[in-house]
Amino acid sequence: MAETHQNLRHDGPVIVSVDGYNVIECKACGFRHIDPLLSDEELKKFYNTEFYESERPDYFKNAEEDKDWWMLRYHHLYDILDRHAPGKRLLDIGSGPGYFIEAGREHGWDVLGFEPSRMAAEYTRNRGLNVVNELFTLASAREQGTFDVVSLNLVLEHLRDPMGLIEEVKTILNPGGILFVTSPNDFSPYQELLWKHADFAPWWVVPKHHLNYFDTASIQKLCRRMGFDVLHVEASYPIEQFLLSGRNYVGNNALGRECHKERKAFESQLLLHARDTAKLLYRAWAEAGIGREFVIVARLQAAV
Repeated sequence: MAETHQNLRHDGPVIVSVDGYNVIECKACGFRHIDPLLSDEELKKFYNTEFYESERPDYFKNAEEDKDWWMLRYHHLYDILDRHAPGKRLLDIGSGPGYFIEAGREHGWDVLGFEPSRMAAEYTRNRGLNVVNELFTLASAREQGTFDVVSLNLVLEHLRDPMGLIEEVKTILNPGGILFVTSPNDFSPYQELLWKHADFAPWWVVPKHHLNYFDTASIQKLCRRMGFDVLHVEASYPIEQFLLSGRNYVGNNALGRECHKERKAFESQLLLHARDTAKLLYRAWAEAGIGREFVIVARLQAAV
């Protein structure tokens, strides 16, 4: 039987409770998630309309301000995919504003996005990019053929059944195909320090937005459990270091954008002029378990 959220018994100690939801250290899943989970209907409504239109009304404005930095980051990631993928056809599930597939097109890849938000899909199409405006389904994906890479870029944290999606992804990957995952690195050492020793509430726990809370260890464990060999692990800039330095951006959007701007400037200089140093830092942050998001590149194991 394929491993899915529905056929597991979810049990484990409660790590924290926020907004009426518990985050448990689930013994069955091997990663943290909220309990109880939102229903499929609630999630569909949230991501089809509410996510961009009411929950994050400044999303596209901020994305455009960040685009140069995102493109530098994404070209760095495509350099990694170039080394490991068996070909250059990529599906990006939950493609958002489409910057990742735009970078892929610039990098010489054949790219396709799946995006449930009408606003995000239109924003992407207006730049001449190929995106399917619907919630990902295996049937719809199969109509598009098979892929050398399937990208889950800031997606797994939002899903009711991340294992079920990965099982489906396996069926549309070419032999030796790559699963590319980025997700918030939650309950990291920096976050734990701030929460337990500096009187910060666990601000990264947002049950309406994030159902699952992975870290660099649990995501690698999940990939291996699902039949992938982990080839590459890195982490992004540890933005929480601003909090440790006394710049409390939690709940302060203006200060948060200011800190983010400094982070962008730092990373951009390295990616433009000292890429080897950037690569070393990304790997070192992951090894230390810090960094705001992790990046995983994993290869589908050959069928026995």
